[in-house]
Amino acid sequence: MTTVLSGCGKTEEAKKEVVLNLEEPAIRTLDSALASDVASFNAVNACFEGLARGNNDKPEPAGAEKWEISEDGKVYTFTLKDHKWSDDKPVTAQDYEYAWKRILDPNTKSTYAFFLMGIKNASKYYKGEAKAEDVGIKAVDEKTFRVELEQPIPYFLQMMSFPLLVPLRKDIVEPQGKKYGTDITKMVFNGPYVMTDWQKGSKLSVKKNDKYYDEANVKVDKVNFMVIKEMPTKYQMLSGGELDCAPLTGEYVQKAKDDAKAGKIQLLEEAAPTSFYMIFNQTGKNKLLTNAKIRKALSLAINREDYVNKVYKRGFVAYGVVPTKLLCGDKEFRNEVEEPLKAIMGKEDPKALFVEGLKELGLDQDPSKHTLRYLPQGSSAFDRQSAEFFQSIWKKNIGVNIKLDAAASFADYLTKTQNGNFEIAMSGWGADFNDPDSFIGLFQKDNGNNYGKYNSAKYEAILQKLSKETDNAKRIELFKEAEKVLIIEDAGIAPTHYKDKRYAQQKRVKGLQFPSFGGTYELKWASVEGEK
Repeated sequence: MTTVLSGCGKTEEAKKEVVLNLEEPAIRTLDSALASDVASFNAVNACFEGLARGNNDKPEPAGAEKWEISEDGKVYTFTLKDHKWSDDKPVTAQDYEYAWKRILDPNTKSTYAFFLMGIKNASKYYKGEAKAEDVGIKAVDEKTFRVELEQPIPYFLQMMSFPLLVPLRKDIVEPQGKKYGTDITKMVFNGPYVMTDWQKGSKLSVKKNDKYYDEANVKVDKVNFMVIKEMPTKYQMLSGGELDCAPLTGEYVQKAKDDAKAGKIQLLEEAAPTSFYMIFNQTGKNKLLTNAKIRKALSLAINREDYVNKVYKRGFVAYGVVPTKLLCGDKEFRNEVEEPLKAIMGKEDPKALFVEGLKELGLDQDPSKHTLRYLPQGSSAFDRQSAEFFQSIWKKNIGVNIKLDAAASFADYLTKTQNGNFEIAMSGWGADFNDPDSFIGLFQKDNGNNYGKYNSAKYEAILQKLSKETDNAKRIELFKEAEKVLIIEDAGIAPTHYKDKRYAQQKRVKGLQFPSFGGTYELKWASVEGEK
């Protein structure tokens, strides 16, 4: 936290500006419809207000004053608060209708279009089989917004606080076309903050929005989201007071524990509903990865305990894709269903399985005659160390050669994976809402975030059943079946680890939240002890 003094003459008392400096990866886009990473959603969440806002992961009325749900659970009617955009124009239900339908418009190419597929005729509109006016998204009048679903969605209200679903102004977006979200001077905002400076790949600064309806309860005047690649630099800046909060990895986890015990900093440690896994490009870019046995061999060859305990040095070993904490109804899914990989680890020889796959493909059965490429998530020392670990483990346990590709940054990695310019890559996903479908639905064939293009008729059939099932006991069984097909039968992905939340922050910072769904930080309730 830094303070900047400003005054207007000797008779006026100097006013302290409360500023937070937070670490965040490079932002890829500020267009809410095109965002797919936590850094981009973090910026959107700070500067826009959807119908609800998550407060300690519980959705509270925000842009909406109240809502009503029909008896059959299929129609939601939201009544908007009186609130304004940063240019003083009112936020209307038409702004929500425009933003939501824009996500579904195939010309937008939103990788998050799947998020709204439970809405009446949304899928048909996305496929060109229905018109925009047929979709169950309607502005009844300026203050009334109505959503009609195909089937009841048990977690629909939880979805309302996700940053994807913020309103947008048609008169602001349309003139810019595909350039919207690249120039903050041509944007308007309706959230707690407005964007003031974006140094792409380096820093985003936001300041308190004086048009925000709850501006009086926003205690921090300015926030800088800073891109700092290397962990030693982050911790040095934290220790020197130049940084107010930073995520922890490697040896710095223990260092932070020691410093917290000494009273120097605060430490947050808890499980997070975030899963990491290997994705395989199954489009034929490398023929090897079209074979399920080869993909399964690569999965079984990974020593997850060594990776988590010796390389990542945080988080938890994953043998499934649905992480802990997620509920299905009132039951935690992971307490009800054992991770599928646990039943087969150590029971099949990865190299023998790989050779069987080569035989099925009609290729030379010597693994050492074949090469696969691995794309790291960035260019930091940790990214290199992580990539070299997998390169070594696959060579040791299978004999296949692994060449390491390069990603200049996390944003570059995202571009390459989204465009299919990879063979194998580590991918991660944080839950968008508190239900296993946030992960199981991710690998539907038409999901824009299914970068490996996994496609299974059996998996699709299970998802179809899930879309119509409201009994949570039956949903748990369907999720269990889907996870087994995805990870064991098809080896569509290879789970590696579940993330945790481990952040170190200055002791004077209070109320800063670390959401389980959406962006990295929730700023609205943050304050600095002793300031304002």
